[in-house]
Amino acid sequence: MENRCIMCRAEAHQLYAKKPIFDALGVQLFAVLHEQIEAEVKDFWPRYWGGVVLFDRSMEFYKSLGGGNLLKDKFISGFLFNPRAIANYKRAKSMGVEQNFRGEGEIKGGLYIVGRGKSGIAYQFIERNFGDWAPHAEVFEICHQLQNPQGSQLELPQSIQQQD
Repeated sequence: MENRCIMCRAEAHQLYAKKPIFDALGVQLFAVLHEQIEAEVKDFWPRYWGGVVLFDRSMEFYKSLGGGNLLKDKFISGFLFNPRAIANYKRAKSMGVEQNFRGEGEIKGGLYIVGRGKSGIAYQFIERNFGDWAPHAEVFEICHQLQNPQGSQLELPQSIQQQD
């Protein structure tokens, strides 16, 4: 996630706010940044993300989301002329998240849930429109399945189900 993008900050903040649920499921959270602008990192952590922040200098995390290539979109076509991206921006803005325009602004991100040991990737979410978030209910269900492979579906609180 970009540390300066309002939509990335909002997503990070929403996920980290649910850390007690992830902790109960035995899931460790990491934010991966693709650029290290010191002032931006200091503003991002711990304000929007209080956990571990990793810097992906070679952008391998981001390239993996795009099958080996960075997923990029231009500001005009990917944001200004994209109603979904504009709706995502308004959602983040309504949360009171601040933004700025320093750094790279065209790389899209995503989310991986990685299983224990060598079990690999259990879930992948790729940001198709700027500001898309992985559905929280889906993320929690996958985490629950990893914790309890034989268990039935997780009953999620109504507040989590309504956020998607």
